Amino acid sequence: MKIRYVAAIIFYDDKKRILLQDRRGISKFGNEWGFFGGGIEENETPEQAIIREAKEELDFDLKEFRYIGKYEGKINENIFILHVFVSPLNDNLSKFKQKEGRGMKMFSLTEAEKLKQPEHNKRVIIDLKNVL
Repeated sequence: MKIRYVAAIIFYDDKKRILLQDRRGISKFGNEWGFFGGGIEENETPEQAIIREAKEELDFDLKEFRYIGKYEGKINENIFILHVFVSPLNDNLSKFKQKEGRGMKMFSLTEAEKLKQPEHNKRVIIDLKNVL
């Protein structure tokens, strides 16, 4: 069993919609939609990882974000420790230059809950109803 430490960023708008990455056909774990982010490298904090991942995946210099919690999940033989951050979208969507994934789309929290994704992501979305 392998433990994977991951940092994820969830951008949200003033209508409490969240931006998700289209991962259909490219996900190693079968999810169709997911958060932006990725593995935390050795000697890297979750905060450093999410700033790096935002730059790698969206060519975006992430400055405004806050930590909302740690979530654990299991997919196949992998245990995920997911550190989740949120950031207001403001007018940043036009600044994003997506470099990973097939696309991105805004979803209401209710819509996002119904998408094909790991259970620990669904728990995050449920908690977002109280966070945003």
